[in-house]
Amino acid sequence: MSLLEVRDLQKVYTSRGGNRTAALRGVSFAVEEGEFVAVMGESGSGKSTLLNLLASLDRPTGGAVLLEGQELASIPGRQLSAFRRDHLGFIFQDHCLLDTFSLGDNIILPLVLANLPFREMTDRLLPLAERLGIHRLLNKYPYEVSGGQRQRAAAARALITRPGLLLADEPTGALDSRSAGELLELLRQENREGQTIVMVTHSVQAASRGDRVLFLRDGRLAWELRRRPGENFYQQVADGLAALGKGDAESA
Repeated sequence: MSLLEVRDLQKVYTSRGGNRTAALRGVSFAVEEGEFVAVMGESGSGKSTLLNLLASLDRPTGGAVLLEGQELASIPGRQLSAFRRDHLGFIFQDHCLLDTFSLGDNIILPLVLANLPFREMTDRLLPLAERLGIHRLLNKYPYEVSGGQRQRAAAARALITRPGLLLADEPTGALDSRSAGELLELLRQENREGQTIVMVTHSVQAASRGDRVLFLRDGRLAWELRRRPGENFYQQVADGLAALGKGDAESA
């Protein structure tokens, strides 16, 4: 059984005037444990809607999202926050750190909310912070460190719960090229150690770090690319993205 299953996913928004807009039109795919999957598409293709549904931040109009065999829409509201905290990690384009908390306190916040013992929080925090290269910054506040360091702290906050699935929404969008490359390498390393990742991105550089790229167009899954040894995956992803604008997959 796949870690994540998306079955005929549909999402329709209805305006106050009664107009209906289909953001997703029957999207289906699966993600195996340990995969690194990127999702690409032009603005309005349904990427953000898809990520919100995978994160259980919204409910589908039709179809289903199953994580570890559990259909997200079937989880009662009172239990959904706990399920999300225990099974999902999130990295956003804006790091979403609290300026009144140190980096260390920001990172362990999900564990505090889960009422874990302080010793366990520390045991998880220190090796993770060292692995991400921010162990000497834990007492600093977000406004005292660089954008790349803030995003590393955000990644640590997402990973400290040991989630089954890590969701990343344009994680390099606000970073310079060097910081972006460093963060992507960190994510790739986490993936090599077994972390499953689904990342929405506009960046060919980011998407080409994955094992597979899904291309959305007009709310549908247009096609996908898989990494193969010895091939130039970066160029394939760039060609695939360009093909979206042409309305075909001939160059993908």
